[in-house]
Amino acid sequence: MDIYEDLVKNVGSLKNAEEETCGIDDFLSSGKVRVASMGDLSGFFRLSEDTLVHKAMKDLWAIKENGKGDVIIERLFDPSTNEPLKI
Repeated sequence: MDIYEDLVKNVGSLKNAEEETCGIDDFLSSGKVRVASMGDLSGFFRLSEDTLVHKAMKDLWAIKENGKGDVIIERLFDPSTNEPLKI
């Protein structure tokens, strides 16, 4: 099972999962965010097992789990221009 499916399946076990927030948009400029609840992903479409697309900005984000068990999303950049990758 991939990370995204695991989040959906175990949403009750995530910290702050009961909160109805879309706070992720406030942190888009940081480029890397720890996912606290499924609400944090409401601004994204799933493109593949480990890739999300932000609905409004149309930029690509990777979703992965760090060594501590936290789910992290990270904006994907073009290495030549350092600009966010877009669809």
